[in-house]
Amino acid sequence: MDPFAGCGTALVAANARSWNAVGYEAHPVFARIGRAKACGWSQTEHLEEIACSLIRGFAEPIGPTVLGESAHLFLSKLFDPDTLATLLGARTALQQDGYDSDDLAFLVLSKIVDMCSHSQTDGVYKAPSSRKVPEDPRTACHKVVRMIHDDMRLARWLKAGASKLVSASSETMPDLADKSVEVVVTSPPYLNNFDYAEMTRMVLYFWGMANCWADITRTVRSKLIVNTTTALRGHKERQQEYRLSIPTPAVPNLDAAVRLLREERRTRAGKKEYDLLVYPYFSQMTSVLRECARVLRPGALAHVMVADAALYGVHISTPQLLATIMEGVGFHDIGVSLVRKRGERWILNKRDGSKEGLGEYHIRARK
Repeated sequence: MDPFAGCGTALVAANARSWNAVGYEAHPVFARIGRAKACGWSQTEHLEEIACSLIRGFAEPIGPTVLGESAHLFLSKLFDPDTLATLLGARTALQQDGYDSDDLAFLVLSKIVDMCSHSQTDGVYKAPSSRKVPEDPRTACHKVVRMIHDDMRLARWLKAGASKLVSASSETMPDLADKSVEVVVTSPPYLNNFDYAEMTRMVLYFWGMANCWADITRTVRSKLIVNTTTALRGHKERQQEYRLSIPTPAVPNLDAAVRLLREERRTRAGKKEYDLLVYPYFSQMTSVLRECARVLRPGALAHVMVADAALYGVHISTPQLLATIMEGVGFHDIGVSLVRKRGERWILNKRDGSKEGLGEYHIRARK
C-alpha cells in the first residue's frame, strides 16, 4: 500500500512483482495518471481508438471561448493560438467519443499538451517566460502512442498483480480493513518543497478542472497535505487543534521550531508564514501514519522516504519527528538512515540554508 501514490510508481513496481497493491492519491491529476499507468497496462486496442479520436479532433480546432478567462490568459502564454485551438479540438473529440472519464485518454492528451507547449518546465513548474521548441500535436500524438504501446508490449511479459488507486486522502482509509496490508512503501510530500497544485496548473486549466487560482485552491490544495505556505487557507485558525492531535513526545520539538519561525517572520521582508505550516503538516501526517498502523498486519514493515527542511534557516528534522510520531501511533523497531545529501540545487543567496545540511532519509518501522 502507498498512501501517497502520486503518478502510480509504487503500484507499477508492485505489478512487476505480481503483488496486489492499493494506493491513495488526493490530487485529481496525479490520480488519473496513476490509474492509467498501474491499472490499464494491457489496453493496446483501446489506445489505438483513443489515437483515432485525437487525430479527428486535431482537424477540428476549437476557440478559447471554452476556457475560463484566467485559464485562457495563462494558457495563451504557454501555446501559440493555433496549437492551443488544435489541442482543445482534441479535448472536445475525446468528450464527444465518450472518453471524458477515461484515464488512459487523459494521460495521452496531457502528455501531448506538455510536449506542444513552447514554455520550458523550470524544475517542476511551467515557466511562461522560458522557451523551448514545441512539438506539432500530430507528431507528439504519434510519439506518445508509440511510447505507451511499447510499454504495454513489455508489460505483457509480466504476470501483473491487481492494482487499485483510490482518489482520496489517506488520512482516512475506510475501505481498507484492519491488518489487511503486508507492506507500506511511500514518499510523502516534503515540508516546504513543491506546491503540487501549482505544478499542475497548465493541466488543470486545459482540462477545465479549474478555471482560476481560487479554483485550484478549492479543488486541489484543500485535498492535499499542507506542505507549503500557499496552501494555508483554512488552516491558520486551527493551529491549536492540530497541535493537540500530534503525539505528545513530538510536540516540544515542534513548539520550539514554531517559536523560532515566529520570531524570524517578524524580521523578514517576505514574512512567510512558515510558523503556521508546522502543526498542520505533522498533524495530517499523524493521521496518515495512524491509518498505516491500523491497516498493517502485526510484524509488517513500513518504508518511508522523506527529507528534512530549513525554513528561514530553522532546521526541521522531519524524518526524526515522523519517527517519533510513528512510535506514538503503534510502530516499533524504528530506524532512520540517510540515503543522500540534498539541497545543492536550492542553494541561493536569497535562501537560508541549514547548518546541519539537508538530506533524504529512509524511515524503516515495524507494526
